[in-house]
Amino acid sequence: MVLFDSEDSYDDIMVEILSRLPVKSLIRFRCICKSWYALIKNPNFISMHLKNDVNTRLIVIYAKEDDAEEHSHPKEYFCLFPDETLEDLSLQDLSTQEPVFGSFKGLYCGIAFIEGLNNRITLWNIATRESITLPKYRAVIPQYTRDFGTKIGFGLDPKTMDYKVVLILTLWDEKRDSSCAFSLVAVYTLRTNSWRNLKSIDYTMRLSSERTYFDGAFYWLLELENDNLNYVILSFHMADEKFQEMQGPCILESSLDVTLGTYDQSLSLLILDTVDHCFKIWAMKKKNWIKQLTVGPFVGIFQPLLFWKKGAFFVESNSSQLLLYEPCSGEFRDFELECCWFSIYTYTESLIALKEGDSVVDFDIPWHVLGVYQTE
Repeated sequence: MVLFDSEDSYDDIMVEILSRLPVKSLIRFRCICKSWYALIKNPNFISMHLKNDVNTRLIVIYAKEDDAEEHSHPKEYFCLFPDETLEDLSLQDLSTQEPVFGSFKGLYCGIAFIEGLNNRITLWNIATRESITLPKYRAVIPQYTRDFGTKIGFGLDPKTMDYKVVLILTLWDEKRDSSCAFSLVAVYTLRTNSWRNLKSIDYTMRLSSERTYFDGAFYWLLELENDNLNYVILSFHMADEKFQEMQGPCILESSLDVTLGTYDQSLSLLILDTVDHCFKIWAMKKKNWIKQLTVGPFVGIFQPLLFWKKGAFFVESNSSQLLLYEPCSGEFRDFELECCWFSIYTYTESLIALKEGDSVVDFDIPWHVLGVYQTE
């Protein structure tokens, strides 16, 4: 009985099988032989592994008050739902408290806010438990100004296949007692492990917390400063390192709560119409905004959070509960997490290395030993 026509077909099948295994197994298999070590560290194999990993899972960061202590600050939890189907709602504690400001293919970017211009930014790969702290950005700021706010974006440059962090630094004019009319901009590249200054932009704190990476660019939703219900989106393109402003869909309803993400492989907005209590999904198709879906009305739902698989999406209820809308049933599913606030992200395991050479941390080492920064 002939199982394989040739040695080449055997190798192809072996590579295909390996590309579908968890990162934890692949890291251990690197010790089997030199050829497997070289294969698993090969950029083409890493890309193949990313494409084959369909088990996208959910990470949730939430804050919960300690009932045992009065007047205590809510404790933050960083957890993973290991079951990609979300049928099993058991949580895996990742034992870290870094605030996340961007993610891409299993890599996460967070920032620890420290007084002055000493904010520390960290990248980490959850699957390999590898992390690096970026060199400090040495900003040269005008006299009588100070750091007022920081926004960051993170993603892949599709031309160079390098990972970049863009930092937008808002300044406060102490003489005028108001924010400056411009923001400083710098970009970090993983390959060079260094920062470069870019041209300043005329945006201050108009950038909202709604942000996402999609197709080579990082997007922020701009905060509205008037009653105009047309949304505006600012993008930073990783390849040419340029900003671009884009008009959102023309919304005639009284819509206030919105999240930015991807739906049906398109840049999309999930909007809550606060009058009709319906959720509406708008997607960018061929450079035009097209309304994809309207669901509702619902009672007591007030904040959209995240697009999920097969048209599902997460929201937060007015009683601070995490809910998942499932199109097949047309109902919300309660995740039984009643907390002060939520921040959720999709997660795909990756072999992407953050350091040159063999720098993956051993899986038996707990998270707190890695030296990742602590929040204040």
